[in-house]
Amino acid sequence: MLIPKVEFLDDIQATDGYQKQLKALYLTVSDNQYQRLTVLIDLNAYRTAVFDLLDCGIDLPFERIKRIHHSFSDDLALIEMSLDSSKGQRLLEQLLALALYENTYDISGYPHSRSVCLWLFDQPITDTLKHSIYLIGQAYGLGTNKFRYLRYWDPRVLVLLTYIWTAEQKLQIHQLGLPYIHYVDWNNEMTVLTLPMPSEVYPAANIQVALEQLKPLPFRFSQQQWQLLEQTEWMNMIVRQLKGQMKVTDDVLKTVISHALLIAKRQMTQQQAVKNIVRDLEQLEGVGYE
Repeated sequence: MLIPKVEFLDDIQATDGYQKQLKALYLTVSDNQYQRLTVLIDLNAYRTAVFDLLDCGIDLPFERIKRIHHSFSDDLALIEMSLDSSKGQRLLEQLLALALYENTYDISGYPHSRSVCLWLFDQPITDTLKHSIYLIGQAYGLGTNKFRYLRYWDPRVLVLLTYIWTAEQKLQIHQLGLPYIHYVDWNNEMTVLTLPMPSEVYPAANIQVALEQLKPLPFRFSQQQWQLLEQTEWMNMIVRQLKGQMKVTDDVLKTVISHALLIAKRQMTQQQAVKNIVRDLEQLEGVGYE
């Protein structure tokens, strides 16, 4: 994937959509009194050349994550910035522009990778954080102890996982010290994934016992979860086609996921699934093609 030019990001920053998201992002920082921001960067998109797009890219320190799978050509990296400094704020603004650029040009027929992935507020880069990010990317194969990797950090995958993960699996992430994860969704909007606390998953009387029985990561997925995960590429292809015609809502994603499961179970062909998705979305109240 060719790295975008700095001028492309300048064009994004001049749009109303970017200014709206930037305002909302700063409001989030102010309301929660966040002091620092850590952003997860996938170096597989542009390698370290991605930092050349940033004002302080040459001198920007970053931390690499242990290679999640040998098939990746490069690492994930974490960069941290102070939200009280002009340098940190400028970095936030440029990363937001790059994230919106990558999402804007990820359209049907021209898929675009993501270099800007997850936004973690007030999460200092520690060995524990780096290990946690590595752990979330690992899963046991169905019925085996052989690891498979989970490309969860890509926002296009994460949004699907929010529907696929069970409450207990989301709690496993919360227990790693990650109660919130922000990302730019298909609608070019900064979205927050709130991971449930133990009290939201288990009855109050059984919380401690349940936590002791909660299995640590890596994940163990059910057959149905693996079937859906194996349809991720197809689901994202469909959403990529739909996003130019409608807002990608919960109903849209649930419709696509339900048909992906039918395909995985060989109860429906991809061609028939596409026809049914179009029909179902046209029938949804308040959803129409633009």
